[in-house]
Amino acid sequence: MMVTYKFQPIGQYIKIYKSLTQKVIGAFLFLFFFLSTHAQVDLTTSDVLATAKNEYSIQLQQQRVDVLKNLESKLPLVDEIEFRTETNDFELKEQQYAVRARFHTRKEQKAQKDLHQAKIELNSIEEKILIHELLEDRYVGILEAIYFERLIDTKKEQVLILEDRLTVYKRSINLPSFDITDMIDAEDELHAAELGILKLENAAKFAQQKIYNWSANQGFLKVENIKLISLDELMESMRMLPTEPSASHADLVKRNLNATMAIREQEVRKAREENTFEYFQARIGGTDKQGIKQNLTLGLGIRIPVRNTEELDLAELEFERMDEETKYKELQIALTDRMARIRLEMEHQYQLYQLLQKQLENSQADFALKQYQKIAGASPLALLKLKGSRFNKELEQFSIEQEIYMLYIELLDASGKMAELPLRNYLLSSQPSF
Repeated sequence: MMVTYKFQPIGQYIKIYKSLTQKVIGAFLFLFFFLSTHAQVDLTTSDVLATAKNEYSIQLQQQRVDVLKNLESKLPLVDEIEFRTETNDFELKEQQYAVRARFHTRKEQKAQKDLHQAKIELNSIEEKILIHELLEDRYVGILEAIYFERLIDTKKEQVLILEDRLTVYKRSINLPSFDITDMIDAEDELHAAELGILKLENAAKFAQQKIYNWSANQGFLKVENIKLISLDELMESMRMLPTEPSASHADLVKRNLNATMAIREQEVRKAREENTFEYFQARIGGTDKQGIKQNLTLGLGIRIPVRNTEELDLAELEFERMDEETKYKELQIALTDRMARIRLEMEHQYQLYQLLQKQLENSQADFALKQYQKIAGASPLALLKLKGSRFNKELEQFSIEQEIYMLYIELLDASGKMAELPLRNYLLSSQPSF
């Protein structure tokens, strides 16, 4: 019996090897691309705040400022040059040529330069106002993300207590003292707490999604390792702030610049009105009565105003300046009042926080709980009630703490300190720049 082996050509194996190699490489590249494009990083609070500087609206405003800075704003000495020609009966020898030029005065040039500089400053302050608004959103977003995550952890502890209480009721169902309404109430409280956690988890996801979008899909805020400025430091920082908004507050500066713009436009119009020099002209060609050719004649035009054509416009600009100065004062008063109100509310909330802290420290519940646990046959429901009492105080204190942080951000906003340069992270005690 003869067995015949049929060997495949070596070229075919090479083709199969190349095909497999290409597929493996392709799969590897796809996996690498997927991981690199979907890799998420853990963001710090400073990372999140720094994303405000990368917003498209900020970049667009910066482009506007750059365009204004690169724009030639200086008025030329010669406003325009006009070429004229005249003829008599279409006789070429009678052809006359004239060049007429109009000029800007030094005063017009200076007024226009000052107006252009005011425009640059106004657009620059618009950029600062945008930064201010974006930073406020991010501060609030960070505090919400931290608060929701930590509140979820706290609420889960509450659920454990409620689960234990419901379990005790279920085991006591055959006891004479059993009241089914107590078990129903315990079950309702447990379900409400579980529903609350679900809502908080959705809120936390939404807060983190905002942060994810701000970071251009780079990552999420890492809440676990964040150590916010303590309330004691925060209150000390609050008390050190001036009682009035900073003179560099973006909204106040904008009001000042609006008034300045009205003044600069007034100066431009006044300089234009005072420039009565209409034109200077040089003419060549033509002949006189004796047929002798004239070579050159010079002319000068001066405007003689019979009324002030800019008077109404100047009056409107003056009213605009007065309005802006009034709005500046009104805004300054409003911000000062707002700062005073926030300070009072912060002091009130801080007193509540300290009171709860003192109650927790001096509470006999912990001592009673420890002693009660040593007693044989101690009521499980009484133990759970002691735990729940302390938990409710801690939860209330936690809520007050969040309110103080939010008020602090509102105070930074009203004072104008939030957007002062260099930009700093006021959520941390070291206040690092970013």
